[in-house]
Amino acid sequence: MSTLPGRDHTVSSSLDGKGGTDSAAKVGKSTKRTGPTYVYYRLYTKLGALESNHPLYNNDRFIGRIPSKLFPPPHTVASIKRSLCKLEDLSEPDKALVFTPISSPAPKEDSTRLSLYAPSGPGLSEQDPIALVVESEKRTEEVSQSEKLPECPDDTDIHYVYYRVYSSEGKGEKKAKTSFDESDISLGRVNTLFIAPPHTAGSLKACIAKVEGLVTPGYALYKDMELFEDMTSDTAMSDTDVVSFQGDIYPGSDEDDPVALVNATANAAADQKAKPASDEPDSKFTKRARLTYTYDYKSCGSIWLSIHKDEIVCTDGVIISVMSLVTNAVCPGYIVINSKGEKGFVQRWCLQFI
Repeated sequence: MSTLPGRDHTVSSSLDGKGGTDSAAKVGKSTKRTGPTYVYYRLYTKLGALESNHPLYNNDRFIGRIPSKLFPPPHTVASIKRSLCKLEDLSEPDKALVFTPISSPAPKEDSTRLSLYAPSGPGLSEQDPIALVVESEKRTEEVSQSEKLPECPDDTDIHYVYYRVYSSEGKGEKKAKTSFDESDISLGRVNTLFIAPPHTAGSLKACIAKVEGLVTPGYALYKDMELFEDMTSDTAMSDTDVVSFQGDIYPGSDEDDPVALVNATANAAADQKAKPASDEPDSKFTKRARLTYTYDYKSCGSIWLSIHKDEIVCTDGVIISVMSLVTNAVCPGYIVINSKGEKGFVQRWCLQFI
């Protein structure tokens, strides 16, 4: 039997064991990525970053990762918003905004299509995550993370905004809750990745206000707080001024030349919430939980409790937010009492209710 030009019947028959040529054709045109693909993202409210229910790292729970296969088509911004909010137990997806890249000055239109299976692009790497800004940090359901996660490498390059806060009470500069230098305790700093997009003077001011337990947008006294680009500025920045955190030079990039938040007014309700009263009756701590990690949190702050895996603790079940002096992030969690009678703060993902 003669062989047609360009076709070897022996070879083509052996490709799929059926004597056909379909397999050969598929091999020749296949460009699909091999192995699992993931969508990387960061969550925000207008006040700053939120922890993910699906974190990539144990010690950096603000970068999330979810398999691409969990996102149904079509992969439009509107569809991706709904999927992310559902997977993260966040409400009101229709009010959420998507920014790609994070430095983008405007959100993506709902009709914009994002490719979740391409070799590269928005949301397809840790370095280029999708930013989802939601209306509220309140979760529709509490999720306890039991999966063992890797640690984020120590050599990660972190860009900070350095700042000073000046009280509206006229007492001059005050100790920063993110203070990192014992010789200059009024100097604070926030990770630029914790500032919600779009990056403006207003979003930076709101982030500092949240971190420092000050009044935030919506409070009458918030409009009186002013953010100055540096210590020598004569006029405050407008909330709508665009601020780029790309590169090495931006407002507050140098600890010797920080931004200044003036007329700062403490949020008494938030401050009280972050500091449990010492005379609070332990009879409220009736919910039992099992710790899922062992970690020494002493360096995070005096209110933090060092934990030991499988120890049973009691809590009142009320979620509060507390600043970590290590990550400079505001973390949600519970006040608990351990078996030794010690009371302190534990992040919500470190325990499971029983």
